[in-house]
Amino acid sequence: MKSIILCLLLTMGLFHLSYSQNPYRDQILQQARVITRATEKNDYSTLAKKAYPLLQEQMGGVEKMTQTLKEKSKRLFAMGIDLKEIQLGQPDSLYTAGAEKHCLVSQSIIFETPPGKLKQESWLLAISKNEGKDWYFIDVSNLNDKKIKELFPDFNPALKIPAEKKAQLLKED
Repeated sequence: MKSIILCLLLTMGLFHLSYSQNPYRDQILQQARVITRATEKNDYSTLAKKAYPLLQEQMGGVEKMTQTLKEKSKRLFAMGIDLKEIQLGQPDSLYTAGAEKHCLVSQSIIFETPPGKLKQESWLLAISKNEGKDWYFIDVSNLNDKKIKELFPDFNPALKIPAEKKAQLLKED
């Protein structure tokens, strides 16, 4: 009985610790789900609007970014690559970067391809410019050191961008 109570106390303490490290966890997940639903529904306008503003600007604005996303999707579909599902992980630790808050969110993306279903593990960088009220997102697979410095001059070096993982071909059941 004592061991069960001890386990419960430890679990509650670990939950509190993980939540206290990122008090914006719920807002990040809620807004990241907007991105995943928009991606699954080919809602390129919403994707462009939820992208980091400086990235929007570099791509010529929201309308131009929307068109670019639509064209990329058409090219992938023409190659036989179709997005099937996106699963979000939990937001990671919170980092302060100048006036911004940054956080990584893991995601698993399932694609249907000519050889079969592929699973790609990747990360989104969640960015808030207003103390966690609104979050913008960037897929980190396209970020190198130069691009990070260009987009985020105050980037916190304690936040380590994970290396890109190789996609895995899933076995059919």
